[in-house]
Amino acid sequence: MATQTLKLNVKSGEKDGKTFWDRCGALFVRTDEQGNITSISVKHSMFPNVDMVAFPNKDDVTE
Repeated sequence: MATQTLKLNVKSGEKDGKTFWDRCGALFVRTDEQGNITSISVKHSMFPNVDMVAFPNKDDVTE
């Protein structure tokens, strides 16, 4: 089982045509040996003690 870690950023402003971002957490995507997503969990700075998780629908058939 592999895990990809993605940074979560929130747009904090714009100035002179530039966009500024602040890091606000991380997203963890777990996959099985075939590369199918088995779960996604989120750690967010605004909700430090909250577990946020998503699981794919077991009835979902992808080809």
